[in-house]
Amino acid sequence: MTIGAKILVSPLRPRLATRSLMICAALTLAALQPAAAQQNELKDIERALREDRNQAEELKRQAADLAREIQALQVESISAARKAQNHETRLSALETQLTNLERQESEKAGALATRHSQLGLTLAALQRIALQPSDALLLSPAPPIDTVRSGMLLRAAIPAIEARATALRAELDELTELRTEITARRSQLAETTAALTTDRERLAALIDRKGQIRAATTADQAAARKRAARLAARAKDLRELMEKVEREAAQREAQEAKERAAQEKAAKAALEARARAEAAKRAEAEKARETAPTAPPAAPTQQAEAPKAQAPAPGAQVALAQPPNIRPFPSSGQSLIVPARGKMKTRFGQTQSDGRAARGIVIAARKGAQVVAPFDGKVVYAGEFRSYGQILIIEHGGRYHTLLAGLGRIDAVVGQWLLAGEPVGILDGARGSGPELYLELRHAGQPINPLPWLATTGDKVRG
Repeated sequence: MTIGAKILVSPLRPRLATRSLMICAALTLAALQPAAAQQNELKDIERALREDRNQAEELKRQAADLAREIQALQVESISAARKAQNHETRLSALETQLTNLERQESEKAGALATRHSQLGLTLAALQRIALQPSDALLLSPAPPIDTVRSGMLLRAAIPAIEARATALRAELDELTELRTEITARRSQLAETTAALTTDRERLAALIDRKGQIRAATTADQAAARKRAARLAARAKDLRELMEKVEREAAQREAQEAKERAAQEKAAKAALEARARAEAAKRAEAEKARETAPTAPPAAPTQQAEAPKAQAPAPGAQVALAQPPNIRPFPSSGQSLIVPARGKMKTRFGQTQSDGRAARGIVIAARKGAQVVAPFDGKVVYAGEFRSYGQILIIEHGGRYHTLLAGLGRIDAVVGQWLLAGEPVGILDGARGSGPELYLELRHAGQPINPLPWLATTGDKVRG
């Protein structure tokens, strides 16, 4: 991935703009000046142009170096986030299995205790009968028929008791196996938890490094943060905030198109002025040769040595434009990554407790779950908003936006370009009964159902 299609230096923009205007003015006036003055003027202009080109090349080189590091960090962080989410899914499955096994163990242990008590009473009665001598049965005060019946019952009861004892031994063996499996699951749970901790530590280091690079390469971030803060201050709820963000994006696109047209017009005027100046220079030289044919030819003008590449001015920041590998938002298909692993709690359009239809989906996940960008885009809002907590709004282009709410921590900043799957924060269940991520997808100012774009399996959502 190559980042840095346009390389600008914010502190130098006014100076470069002023220099460009001066060059245009000088080229325009050059046609009206004598030949000698034109030559000197053109030399100054060419020298200034060389300096600008050298400076632009140096900034381009610096931006390319930073872009390569950002690319490596993005790829590594996407991989680390995917591993963390896989471990979260594994942990949730292990915890569910462990809960079921422990419930089975408790039920089986209770049933075994009851059967053990019943069998104990039966065995005690048989033991008392067995201790009586067979001759004593003849002297028993009971009628002979009762004595015979007792013997027949005893003969019939013994096989049943033996069968119950065999079943009891089998259930005891099953209980032992259950406890062994519980021990194994707990060991797997501990290993997976340790692996998840390692992944999260690695992610934290990658996010910290990306933050350092952003601080050195993002010149327009302060202005973007101010715009986002202004929009948030004027909005009453998420719906109004999203509408304002979308209007701001449309206005920004129109302004950028206008600026590009003005830049193209100025560049065209400068080229035309330079062409006129060069034509006037050639005409003056031709006229001089005609009026003084015997004069010796003038020595060729040597080109001034190009100055060495200069580093940016102190405090200058390289501003990276939209990376070339940012993809356009897809028109359909399961091409978006589910931001967090978990179970879908609320579907789009589902009637809520207040009687209104849901404008997005809610994913119930585990506390501390990793949240990733669903698709390529640019962060246009990140931070606290009213009573909604930490929210993140990503602009995808084509008038598509996604809103993520319910985050406990945000690891992205306004103005940052994201790739699909790149970590953007974690969930926190402090505001409710459990961690829940709210996802809203909007197009042209209207909320739309995100499920056709997301990979889902019933109530399960997966990335």
